[in-house]
Amino acid sequence: MKKKIALVQLWQHREPRLLVTGQTVSQFGDGVALVALTLLVLDTTGSASKLAWFVAARTTPLVIFLLVGGAIVDRFSRRALLLVSDCVRAVLTGLLVLLIASGHLRFVDLLIFAVLFGTFDALFMPAITAITPEIVPEELLPAMNAVRPLSNNLMGGMIGPAVGGAIAAASTAWAIGVDGVTFLISAGALVLMKPTPKPPRTPGTSMLTEIKEGVRYVRTTRWMRSNLLAAGVINAILFSPMFVLLPFFLRHTLHDSKLMVGYAFAVSGLSGAIGALIAANLKTPRRRVRVMITYWTVASLALVIIGFSTNYWEILIVVVVVSPLLLLGNVIWESMMQTEVPRELLGRASSVDWFVSLGLAPMGIVLAGYLATAWGVRTYFLVMSLIGSVPGVWIFLSRKINEVDQERVRGSAVAEPPPGTDPRGESPSSQNLGI
Repeated sequence: MKKKIALVQLWQHREPRLLVTGQTVSQFGDGVALVALTLLVLDTTGSASKLAWFVAARTTPLVIFLLVGGAIVDRFSRRALLLVSDCVRAVLTGLLVLLIASGHLRFVDLLIFAVLFGTFDALFMPAITAITPEIVPEELLPAMNAVRPLSNNLMGGMIGPAVGGAIAAASTAWAIGVDGVTFLISAGALVLMKPTPKPPRTPGTSMLTEIKEGVRYVRTTRWMRSNLLAAGVINAILFSPMFVLLPFFLRHTLHDSKLMVGYAFAVSGLSGAIGALIAANLKTPRRRVRVMITYWTVASLALVIIGFSTNYWEILIVVVVVSPLLLLGNVIWESMMQTEVPRELLGRASSVDWFVSLGLAPMGIVLAGYLATAWGVRTYFLVMSLIGSVPGVWIFLSRKINEVDQERVRGSAVAEPPPGTDPRGESPSSQNLGI
């Protein structure tokens, strides 16, 4: 019988189907809100600097509370925490709509909204990672970890912003209200799911002790520590600055229109979605670390193209290559965490992952802005893409970092029959001789 593709198999399981459906709707709302909130801040303040403060107000508590969020995720039912996060963010969005409708919205209200929203984002991110292995069979983890970025690219990165722009043109309040409704739909999907148990934990331990335990686990686990630091640095010097410097490069160096900048982001989202479809149906490789770091390193080196780009189409080549490669590597990374990290530590390990990834990004963007001004955007990407490839080469060649995959490679070698035999262990010559 022909084996069904992984996405079809995944869809046959009730709990993943509910979670994916709810999250897809919610990510559409996030895409709508991305445009609506930006326009709301600009309409309210008329200041680009205050828009930056709004973004910082949402990002800062997210980074600060991630480690606390991870500890909470390892204390309570992950499903219940996702439900709390969705409901609170729905209430916050509803209150914002009421302030807009009443005409009493002030910039300080927007900052308070951003801080509270970012705080509950810090709870949501480790919870969504930790609940996945509780509801998804291990062989389907790559498919599940690819479906979420697939819906994020399509709904949150393409369709949501397009619809959000159209709704916000008529009413910003309506656009933000749509986001609030999508949080409620996501919460409804979580309510329909079966309850998940609390993770096992040592009674009487403080939250600070548990946070330290999670940090210690990541720090002493070589494959996690090495790959996380490498990914954090590469993200900080290359991929986070890319979304700031590329629009500047297109507008001020290549003199492309705003429409062409929008097309570039749309192409990035589309290629990422295609990468997610591919990743969802690929088996987890035996040499997970080497394959993952190869994806990330090739993506880093692809940014060298910017250093020699003289037209728009060369930039499109960059985004078409980079987006799916990053996603393919991320799927392997998440699947490894969900299979290698003990369940009772997964929330905290995931929060450390997010903390390092997001914590270095703001500093990287500031540094990139300074260096790109001093060197030029082309020189910046040429130099940093070469520097960013060094950690990948080191991880690829390191035996100690790749020890986590040794048993998988050995087990596969034992399972495979010797060359020249069929699966029953018989050689073709013995069959022909009738032995």
